[in-house]
Amino acid sequence: MLGIGSRYLALFQKPYSLDAQAERTIELLDALVVQNPEAKPDVRNQLGERSDTDGRNNGDGEKANQVLGDEGDYTRWNLPERATARLNKGRIDGISFSPDGTQIAVGSATGVWIYDVRTGAELALLTDHTSRTGKVVFSPDGRTLATGLNSKILLWNTATGKLLKTFKIIEDGLIKALRIIDDGKTLRCDYYDGSVHLWDITTGVKKDFRPAPPRGLRGIPRRIRGHEVAATDLYLNNVGNKGIFAVGEIDGKIRLDDAITGRHLKTLQGHKERISKLIFSPDGTLLVSADYDNVPPRLWDVTTGKLIKTLTKDLDIYNRHILNFSKDGKTLACSTVSAKTRSRKIELWDVATKTLRTTLSKTKLDSKFGQLAFSPDSKTVARANRNGEIQVWDVNTGEELSSFRTKHTHGSTTLAFSSDSRILASGQGKTIRLWDTFNFTELSDRIDIDTGFTTMVLSPNGRTLTGVSGFTLEIKGGIDSVIESVRGRLNVWETLTGNKLSEVPVESHKGDVPELPGQKFSSFSSIGMYGPTVFSKNGHMLATVINKNGHLLLIDQNSQWATEDNRFTVHLWAVPYKKSHATLKGHTKKINVLAFTPNGKMIASGSDDGTIRLWDTSTGTQMLSIPSRKTNSLAFSEDGKILASSDPVNIQLWDVGTGRQLKSLKAKNDSVNVLAFSTDSNILACGNRDGTIRLRDLSTGNELTTFKGHVDRINALSFSPDGKMLASGSVDGAIFLWSISD
Repeated sequence: MLGIGSRYLALFQKPYSLDAQAERTIELLDALVVQNPEAKPDVRNQLGERSDTDGRNNGDGEKANQVLGDEGDYTRWNLPERATARLNKGRIDGISFSPDGTQIAVGSATGVWIYDVRTGAELALLTDHTSRTGKVVFSPDGRTLATGLNSKILLWNTATGKLLKTFKIIEDGLIKALRIIDDGKTLRCDYYDGSVHLWDITTGVKKDFRPAPPRGLRGIPRRIRGHEVAATDLYLNNVGNKGIFAVGEIDGKIRLDDAITGRHLKTLQGHKERISKLIFSPDGTLLVSADYDNVPPRLWDVTTGKLIKTLTKDLDIYNRHILNFSKDGKTLACSTVSAKTRSRKIELWDVATKTLRTTLSKTKLDSKFGQLAFSPDSKTVARANRNGEIQVWDVNTGEELSSFRTKHTHGSTTLAFSSDSRILASGQGKTIRLWDTFNFTELSDRIDIDTGFTTMVLSPNGRTLTGVSGFTLEIKGGIDSVIESVRGRLNVWETLTGNKLSEVPVESHKGDVPELPGQKFSSFSSIGMYGPTVFSKNGHMLATVINKNGHLLLIDQNSQWATEDNRFTVHLWAVPYKKSHATLKGHTKKINVLAFTPNGKMIASGSDDGTIRLWDTSTGTQMLSIPSRKTNSLAFSEDGKILASSDPVNIQLWDVGTGRQLKSLKAKNDSVNVLAFSTDSNILACGNRDGTIRLRDLSTGNELTTFKGHVDRINALSFSPDGKMLASGSVDGAIFLWSISD
């Protein structure tokens, strides 16, 4: 079985609770795990024999998982129905060591992936194709694995690879921590609202622990999104007759209450700002606290209420979620960011001596810290970052023991096919990957860039990729006049090697923006200037939006946001010319989406102002203004004669020549976020905010099929030029290829 190697620990007796209530679990059978026999030969037998019987996912009546076989690599393991490959595996929301420390479970948007700690090889995948697995934890004996994030908790049998049970969690609940208590019979779930729920795994009986209500509210539970509670943590001893609730307030005070009786024990004072995190040591004798002010985390004696130690001087203001005790309570991990250099590191503190033992500074900490977990024997610590890199270190020496990439990726997706359908480029954050769509392998090492890019396009022969990054709005002016300039960079890479071939500026004013006399100010905005940026399909045209100005660095206190003349405008460039040749003005509210016709001769813009506008790209002349609701997405048919748009309720089809509405389709209960036409213009793909993709027949408006595999908002859809595949990308970080042919 997966993760075996620990013996049963002392039984955890039935815990006490202020409010006990029962909730039945749901039995789920035959949801299969897919394993990689080549990576570790004995894993196949450990997981049990494969079954040809399709299993059910979450008992909700949906079609069972489709198991396509375990040949090849992870891209074809346990795929959703009609999917032909899984490229990126989705963002990481949790990691956990197996009891023997030889494997790491990763909770992600596509399921639970099991990796060999030493080699990084994929060993298994557990997924129901509908749940964002998130937090993940093994039972002490390694026979069970629990995972969940924001709708339910899934319980897996690691010996058979089957999904055993589902526990429904509180409505709108977001899981902060998940664990199977040492007797292996109790599931504990901590929520961000401060409550803690415990389930008896066998019977499904649930018990709730909640912090005492705030003074004056007479029994109304405190909630993070309510008023006073900022952070909580609960300690329960192994016999269940003692418990302490630590409750952090927005004014920096920390209350310690008896978790059994609700009686107030003591108040810890020292922080002056809102508490961001509280964590008890495993034995409940120590408490670590952090706040949102520029002060170090603090270590408290729970018994006396006294401050023991102020920790690191370098603070991690934005990533306080890395503040963890090892399993034996002897080590405390704390993430930090240097105030001077902004370099990131992880400090490991010796709890007994209250001294810094080692620093994990020689790490790939070029992105936010991500997830961290200690091994059960507390001798190693692992960290997974947002780029899917996992590193494992020795706790005592700080020596790196292993490091590997996993193809997990955080964040939104941009997709582009080559004209022969052979290459798919995917971009997320500061990373671009190039895939061979015939064998589902990467063509070259990923392309890492300095700043996040906004859009990209492949050349017709697929040999080069062009992307735009770093758009800013520069403002210079005086008392009576203002000059605004849009600036970015056009980068070209070779797809075969990933090497950068060229980098040229893209700007609305060629050269430096001139200085103006009088009192001056300057400003810049974030990438994309709060609006979309797109290439035409042939790569000959580029457009970006100014919705408003970003963070003003003011010298003149009377300065405003971007001037009315430039706010809610579209800037056009004819590639490869560097200087903007047209500025499209007319919208009066935020521009949400842009779309070029395939030949690049026309561009459509959709806005919150209730209009969709069509423009001639060569002259910048407005050709049509179509009344519409708030527009979420736009797409042109391949011949450029039909424009599809979506608002929060409907999908509309428009005649591009006349602006006449051809058809209106109900979006059902899903808010459509992105649209794409098939190459023959017979099918419209609708990517929804709930992660589903619906294909519609344009002649009838009927739904043809629904693809289910993503667990968050779809933000990229692209049909392959040969019409055989649809590529999808999501905020969940995953990328799927779907078969269009029957």
